[in-house]
Order: sequence, then C-alpha cells, then structure tokens
Amino acid sequence: AAGLAGILKKLGRDGSVDKRRSVIAIDGGLFEHYAKFSKCLEATLIELLGEESSKFVVVKHADDGSGIGAALIAASQSQYRNVE
Repeated sequence: AAGLAGILKKLGRDGSVDKRRSVIAIDGGLFEHYAKFSKCLEATLIELLGEESSKFVVVKHADDGSGIGAALIAASQSQYRNVE
C-alpha cells in the first residue's frame, strides 16, 4: 500500500489535486484469494491517502495481468521498430 500510495502521489493521481479516478489493477493469488489481504491493502491506502482523496482510487483484481502487461509493452514498443 505504501508503494502504491507513493507512486500515486508522484504521478499526481492520489486524489489531492487531480480529481479523476485512478484504477489500480492487481493480479495474483494473494489479492484474489485472501480477502483479509485486499481489505488490509485498501484500508492502508485510505489511511495513507486520507479519507477524501482515497475516494478517487480504486483497487481491482485483474485476471492475466502479466499477459496483458506484456502485450501493452510490446504494442508500445512496436512503433519504434523502424526507427534508427
């Protein structure tokens, strides 16, 4: 939660200035199968960001996050294939 809060603050997406909603997609068995972990993560984010700012941050489970991430990186880098 501390790492996520730090990244959100660095990007200006912690809800303090930019009021757009930020969605954090998490893949993995720990988040998916252990409800206590996900509740603790969300409660700690609320504590770190503040009650009001945390309303703009949503944490969701994402199936096959590593495959989707790999596809996004490949797609973003394919534009540089012919650039020297």
